[in-house]
Amino acid sequence: MTVVEGEPIGDLWSYCSRQARRRAVDMRLSVGGRLALVSLGVVVLVAGVLAALLSVQLSDSGQREAEKVTRSVAETIAHEPDVASLAAAGDSERLQPMVEQILAETDVSFVTIMTPDGIRLTHRNRAEIGLPYIGSRDEALAGRTFTEVYEGTLGPSVRTIAPIRDNGDEEGAIVALVSVGVTLGAVQQDIAARAPLIVLASAAIVGLGVLGALYVRRSARRVTGSYTPGELSRLVESYETVLHSLREGLVVTDRSGRIVLYNDEAADLLGLPPATAGQVSLDPRDVEMDAALAEAIATGRRMVEETVVNGDRVLLVNQEEARDLTGRRAPARGQVMTLRDRSELQALLGELEGVRTLSDTLRSQTHEHGNRLHALLALLELGRVDDARRLIVASTGGRQELADRLVSHDEGAIVVALLLGKLDEAAERGVRLDLDVAEPTPSLPLAPEEAVTVVGNLVDNALDAAAAGAEPRWVRATLRENGDDVVIEVSDGGAGFDPTLEDPFAFGSSTKAAHAPGGRGVGLALVRDIVAARGGTLQVRADPTTVRVFLPAVAEAVTA
Repeated sequence: MTVVEGEPIGDLWSYCSRQARRRAVDMRLSVGGRLALVSLGVVVLVAGVLAALLSVQLSDSGQREAEKVTRSVAETIAHEPDVASLAAAGDSERLQPMVEQILAETDVSFVTIMTPDGIRLTHRNRAEIGLPYIGSRDEALAGRTFTEVYEGTLGPSVRTIAPIRDNGDEEGAIVALVSVGVTLGAVQQDIAARAPLIVLASAAIVGLGVLGALYVRRSARRVTGSYTPGELSRLVESYETVLHSLREGLVVTDRSGRIVLYNDEAADLLGLPPATAGQVSLDPRDVEMDAALAEAIATGRRMVEETVVNGDRVLLVNQEEARDLTGRRAPARGQVMTLRDRSELQALLGELEGVRTLSDTLRSQTHEHGNRLHALLALLELGRVDDARRLIVASTGGRQELADRLVSHDEGAIVVALLLGKLDEAAERGVRLDLDVAEPTPSLPLAPEEAVTVVGNLVDNALDAAAAGAEPRWVRATLRENGDDVVIEVSDGGAGFDPTLEDPFAFGSSTKAAHAPGGRGVGLALVRDIVAARGGTLQVRADPTTVRVFLPAVAEAVTA
């Protein structure tokens, strides 16, 4: 077995694989880190390109400067009469000191005076005097001054060749030529003297790039955290999946109260345009939704399990401040609202209420009928037929009219059946229940389960209040038409609503015990939601406690 750095390994290949994986983990870069590296790389590249361009420009400008200097010196020498007379005489002894003085006073590398045949009369290296000049002379012999780059005895150089005319006169004959040059080495030395400026400028750019990269990294981390691009991509995919798969509505607003994000369920519940990818910007007050709900969204008011009616929808709404990546509250990011459709729950509760009412009715009827049958049997055995007859009439007379409606296919049969059941329940609880149902039974603008929920909850709450109150214990239920409205009115002789309850119809508001069967504070909240959804109104009056429900009457069909 091989041991590397204290770690046993089976073979070299597995060890290298593990090390590579470790390095890959160590080299994980977040989105901010990668953006910082990219931005820094771009800055370094720009700085390098800029330095290269500056170097090329300096080199070009150095060569142009050399051309100007050599031309100026060459033309000055060519127009000197003394130089022309000495060159015509071929007097190297007197010309050489003059040239050496010019070299000492100017930045040129050499000054060569030659005969028209190209024989040097002067040179920086005295040993070269008398030897042929190396370079072009044709244009100068033709009377034109020209500049070229040529490699001579001193190496490559920028040189200007000018004709020297007799007595320096421009019309005189050409008696000699002068070549003034600057070696390219001297030009490069001048450029090298300026190189520190280029280096400093490049370093300053790179330094600013480092600061910019750090700022980019910090800014990106505020938005993306420490996620890598792959992790962020998976996060966005998961976010899109969850957002459009939720069965609850989700609405996100910014700190100004405008809707910036919502999912498909929220679009359906609030009547918003179809949810699309990315963010939007909608003013909730411009959307056709419940005004109170739109105001709550715009103001960002905190909402906890509040019931709101929007059109024909009954919604359970929560709204809280947004949170950042660490889970802390971030008010500057706006608000997050969730919406749940309670319409289905409401229908289920209505059905449950109907089943419960039927069950209670059957139970109470079984009990009451048993008692009455025992009494009738005893009266008949005693031969008191008239008393038995009166008992039967008293037991059936009060409800016979309502019972007849059940078998006559009355449109309000469901409500009538419910009220008949409540008669037995009231009798069992020692409460007198008086029913006043107009004939024909008014048509309620409610679904069957909604009618059971509204009427059943109102009568149940009245029975509870009356049963808990003092004698006489009574409840009166009325169902009639009043102009364009159908009125459901339930009164009781109980103690009335608890004055400590801010809103007795609010969800969760109740004076029942916490362990009361069927839950607490649900029935009346459902009544209010259904009535509001159907365009109705509620009125509450005290002494005696009375709840009135006004619903728009169902329009009768017009027959030919």
